[in-house]
Amino acid sequence: MLRRHSMEQTVKHAEKYLGEVCHLLGSYTRKTAKLRDKADLLVAQLFDLSGTEDREVQLGLKNLAEDLAMVQDYRQAQVERLETRVVAPLKAYGDIIKNKRVSLMRMCDSDTDVMSWSFVTESKASNNAQRCVRQLEETITDFQRQKLEDIKRIFTDFVTVEMLFHAKALEVYTHTHHNLEAMNIEKDLEVFHANDTTSLTCVTIATVQKCLLKPSFMNLTVLTLLHLQSRSTLQRQRGMEEEEEEEDEEEEEEEEEEEEMYESETEEGQNISRQSYAAQYTQMHRWQK
Repeated sequence: MLRRHSMEQTVKHAEKYLGEVCHLLGSYTRKTAKLRDKADLLVAQLFDLSGTEDREVQLGLKNLAEDLAMVQDYRQAQVERLETRVVAPLKAYGDIIKNKRVSLMRMCDSDTDVMSWSFVTESKASNNAQRCVRQLEETITDFQRQKLEDIKRIFTDFVTVEMLFHAKALEVYTHTHHNLEAMNIEKDLEVFHANDTTSLTCVTIATVQKCLLKPSFMNLTVLTLLHLQSRSTLQRQRGMEEEEEEEDEEEEEEEEEEEEMYESETEEGQNISRQSYAAQYTQMHRWQK
């Protein structure tokens, strides 16, 4: 009876704890899939945000969105592998445990029948009882061995799936981090100030035009300001003309052309080096084909 109770406890513990592990890993897989869905929404929002920014931040956000989308492709593979290599085998264990319990009950009933007929011959009853006990031990030993092998394989697969995902994600995010660090926000600030000055000038001109259309005492003030502004502009222009006469026009043009070529080459090189990991990965595989 003690041996029978021990066997039943082995099956009972396997059913209880493996069932709980299966439930938690199933929930873990579903949460991972939901995280992938939320990240897809974030990718779309990053693309929308990049369209409202100037060149440097726009490029950085675009690269971030592309790389984040690529990580979600890896996360999708992670979810599929968890479902097929981890959750599905644990779910199948429920049926395995039920079959083993039925098998043990039948063997135990057979053992009881043998003991009840022990009055036939004592030696025969003893042999039959030993045979039934041996079969029970072999059955439960095989079950325990299979359970341990399955636990080892399932959790090894679980760790392997996690390692594959995080290794790929780390590789992509490392590249993305370098791209974000290379973002020159000062350039965007210069563009912002230039656009702001232009818009302010347009607003000032429009305001002056409205004032001129309406005769008032303020028109005199506005005209005075315009006169002073035109005088200062003429003075600056004369000073610039004097400086330009001192320099050689041909050398200046050549230097400007060289600088423009250098800047264009530099920007082109930076754009190539600051591509997203996803874009570089696509180009590399396209060349291999």
